[in-house]
Amino acid sequence: MWFDTVVTGLTAGSLYGLIAVGFNILYRPTRVFNFAQGDLVMLGSMGGAILLTQMKLPWWVALVVAILAIAALAVLEERVAVAPVLRQSSHGHAWIITTLAVAMIIVNIVGKIWGPDPIVVPAPAPFSTDMLPFNGVSISSYQIALIILTLLLVIAIERLYGTLWGKAAMAVAEDRDAALLRGIDPNAISRWSFALGGGFAALTGMLAAPILNASTLLGAMLLLKGFASAAIGGLGSNQGALMAGYLIGLVEAFSALWLSPGYHNGVMLAVVLVVLLVRPGGLFNSLEARTV
Repeated sequence: MWFDTVVTGLTAGSLYGLIAVGFNILYRPTRVFNFAQGDLVMLGSMGGAILLTQMKLPWWVALVVAILAIAALAVLEERVAVAPVLRQSSHGHAWIITTLAVAMIIVNIVGKIWGPDPIVVPAPAPFSTDMLPFNGVSISSYQIALIILTLLLVIAIERLYGTLWGKAAMAVAEDRDAALLRGIDPNAISRWSFALGGGFAALTGMLAAPILNASTLLGAMLLLKGFASAAIGGLGSNQGALMAGYLIGLVEAFSALWLSPGYHNGVMLAVVLVVLLVRPGGLFNSLEARTV
């Protein structure tokens, strides 16, 4: 029973960690926390489900289409809702309102088109969500693949920041004006970051769909869990986001086992509160304060 609960927690935690990493992809170079990120994940999940179940596209083709479409939508969001705000003041926080507005627009449009009914999405071949006993533990091949793929994706994202583009993005994060003087275009970095973040959101949504089912209700739930993971892990730290995602997933799983499934959100928020009271910057905060 305990091992099954650990598997459930790690599976959910993998998804929460991926969402938090998606937040960090945008936050690092722009210092913008995209409150529409959860709904981009939801849209990737719903769009992928439609491509798979109604248009009968192969899973990998649907994944590529969803990634490209959501990446384009994220760039549009950046151009319309974020770039004008940053041009007026790179230190302002009006993007909170504009990204929330984008989230509300997405939810309303998607809700009108597809409705609230969840769509069952099959796992990509050769994996399956069917639970199989393995040394006394019930686990599916898709859960194993998801946990392993999550680790590989976080490693890949970290390696990306070692490339020329990644170093430019970190330079913009450190000092936007100084990066501009060095010939780095902060606007181009912002657009590419939103494109990468949108594509990553679509990938997360497609990976979540076989487990959570595709639904318009996913956005708010995933936003909360992703935000909690990013906050506990420390904004900007992808390793911290993943570890925090696993922590939240395990706390939810064990609170549902020991108390009741209805208490898991309350227990999770209590853990977030305690962690942030002790470590306001998160457990793995990579940002350093400096005197200016």
